[in-house]
Amino acid sequence: MSLDKYLEPYKKWGTKYSLWPVHLVTACCGVEMAHTWNPTYDAERLGSLPWHSPRQTNLILVEGTISFKMARVLRYIWEQMSDPKYVIAMGSCAAEGGVFWNSYHAVPVNKIVPVDAYAIGCPPTPEAVIQMIRIVQRKIETGEAKANVKPKTIDLTKIFTPTPTKQPAPNPPHRITPNPHIPVCQEKKVEWPFGYELITNQLMPALRESAKKIVVTDVNRICVNTEPNKLRDAALSLSKLGFDHVKSVNVIDAPHENKFYVEYWISSYSKKELMPVLVSLTTEIPRDNPRVLSLIDVWPSADYMEREMYDFFGVWFEGNPWMGKNFLLDPDTPVKFPLRKDVPIVREFYIIDREFPGLPMAPPQPKPAAPQKPVQAPAQPKPTQQASQPKPAEITPPQVKPAQEKSGEDKREMDDSTG
Repeated sequence: MSLDKYLEPYKKWGTKYSLWPVHLVTACCGVEMAHTWNPTYDAERLGSLPWHSPRQTNLILVEGTISFKMARVLRYIWEQMSDPKYVIAMGSCAAEGGVFWNSYHAVPVNKIVPVDAYAIGCPPTPEAVIQMIRIVQRKIETGEAKANVKPKTIDLTKIFTPTPTKQPAPNPPHRITPNPHIPVCQEKKVEWPFGYELITNQLMPALRESAKKIVVTDVNRICVNTEPNKLRDAALSLSKLGFDHVKSVNVIDAPHENKFYVEYWISSYSKKELMPVLVSLTTEIPRDNPRVLSLIDVWPSADYMEREMYDFFGVWFEGNPWMGKNFLLDPDTPVKFPLRKDVPIVREFYIIDREFPGLPMAPPQPKPAAPQKPVQAPAQPKPTQQASQPKPAEITPPQVKPAQEKSGEDKREMDDSTG
């Protein structure tokens, strides 16, 4: 019996209680990781001690959302770790995107590195992280990542009555619909008497000719929708009522409707009763000709934000002198208007879909070509044989050369004799 068979249990025992986790903090789960190793829970007693350098670690805790930008960092750290190495994905964001499940920028951890255990939660508790450490230890010992509890299956349809929704609940694979509903200026019934009085007594009379729609969208929130050619008139009317500054300018891209929504979020510093109120002044412009009047002469605070929206979406605010120039982006950037939804997202090489280096996998396709090498081997001497044939031709010129040299020597002897 080989010595390795006797040493295998000791190797597993040593690896099991010698976990050196490195943590990659990208979101709030990092707080729970620190909580797990603090004196209250003391996860070090389980044989795990966090370490700062990936080259001396064999376990990585991915704490939070991984974007396509951070995927490069995760893959780089994982490749530096010592073998055998293990991965724990902490939190719902690391598992399937969490609250960003339908977002374009998030990627599940198992698309980048192989995951051994998932600590589910938002964020997961220290007890959940400790259980994942135990699962990894159990995998090292038995070769199988098996949980110590089995959750019960409950049919929620027998407990709750399902209600119809506008779109289905999250169910991976993500991207529930290519044409999502964009709730802009959507009315909501709330308990806010001051808001309804403000609309009836002030906003409706002042915006009678310039606004298409004025509704309450939430407590301290009002939406005013208008046509693009009446946007400035509506802004002047709101300014006269005491709404004296712009807090934010926003553009929403709706390519499936071929339009942009432009929003000015305005409020008041001068009137105390209006200070808590945010009014969204919105309009729609065509996507193929995105032009709208600038409001910097009404609210100067809109200047920088209009420049940003031109940089990111290409919306031209007529009257703003900065249009046509880059404000935030590098003038030499190859991507123009990067926040438009038709700008492709670069999926770089470090996103892995199926296989991981170092893991057992099916033999690759190029392997059958290996036995052909010895067949080609005897064919290699043929050019050497052909190359050996011209060798006599190479020898013959030197035979001629000495004859020529002798004739030259004879000539010199004749010259000497005559001299």
